[in-house]
Amino acid sequence: MGPSVDRNVHTVSGSPVANGPRLPTLDAPDHQPAGIDRVGAVVRTYAAPLVAGTAVGAMIGGITGVGGGAGALAGSAAGLVGGYMRGRIGAGAHVPTSTVARPVADERLRVMEFNVHGGMGGPGKFFATPTTLAHLADTIRQQNPDVVLLQELDHFATRSNYTDTLRQLAKRLHADGAVMSPAIDKGTGRREGTGVLTFNGNLITDARSLRIGDVLGDDSGRRLRATVDAWAGVVTPRLGGRKLPFGGVIEYQPRVATDVMIRTAGHNSIRVLSGHFSPPHDGVDEPRRQVDPIVATLETWMGPTIFGADFNVRDGSAEFDREHEVFAAAGMTEATAGAPPNSDRVYVSDHFAAENPQKLDTPKGAVPASDHSPVVVELTLRT
Repeated sequence: MGPSVDRNVHTVSGSPVANGPRLPTLDAPDHQPAGIDRVGAVVRTYAAPLVAGTAVGAMIGGITGVGGGAGALAGSAAGLVGGYMRGRIGAGAHVPTSTVARPVADERLRVMEFNVHGGMGGPGKFFATPTTLAHLADTIRQQNPDVVLLQELDHFATRSNYTDTLRQLAKRLHADGAVMSPAIDKGTGRREGTGVLTFNGNLITDARSLRIGDVLGDDSGRRLRATVDAWAGVVTPRLGGRKLPFGGVIEYQPRVATDVMIRTAGHNSIRVLSGHFSPPHDGVDEPRRQVDPIVATLETWMGPTIFGADFNVRDGSAEFDREHEVFAAAGMTEATAGAPPNSDRVYVSDHFAAENPQKLDTPKGAVPASDHSPVVVELTLRT
């Protein structure tokens, strides 16, 4: 079963999707969000600004003598308007132009692949702070990349202090382009997904999500049962019990790849994909179920292509060997081959020559910026 297409990507007002080349058309269904997705969107867009606006309005009303009630009412109205406007940011249509698949100029691009762990820092860390976000941004900045492929971007997640990781990175790094594809939109408003940042005059001109649904289904009932069992698994042992209400439903985990078209500083059109996939589990061959259908979409575009992901599969495994075979059949080779073993890899079409692949492990004694080490590679595009 192939991916569904979702045009409802998350963008940043200071780094909008520009006019320019469009992605190739796919013969794929549009993603249909479940009811719980719609609830999450309402919570994220309106509930948080409403609560904040009411609190601030009540405080200002008390200070100014207008009255806490009146201030709270005015603040809640302002919060709702602010939420609506923020929900509209980046949602406007853009005017397409024709896409030229053939490279028009020789060009070098420095590409980074990085699972950023929600901006929370190293292994086992929770809560994104100005310090952890600054450290993450500095780690990216030091490499002066042209394109960054990102995973585990958080938006309105409790674990990362409701931080919008994409927005924070784009703001701190002055990105030219910034797009996130949410894989999950929870009823609490939390979103997590993949994304792309561009710099040095490289612009994102089209964007969409390629979604692979959960193996057990994407309906709200399945998701609710998984959530209840997950929380029960935390609480019941503390109460001396072990039984889960629904017998231990597997965590709900659809996957997504951010699919963008980039107009480079040299006026080349390049398709770039950033994915995050699951390892095999519970008897399910997730790499075959998730990666293969998205790789199959590469045949719709004959121009330069870059595909990076956290594949959650280690070098030398049977899944790793098959991954290479699948990409080879699509005309793609691993650009990061030769870097130390890693689950994060970058594949490229034969338009590119790859040089100096590196895995940037944290120096001994230094503080890691994420629970993954980024990989970088220099790509040369030839006409």
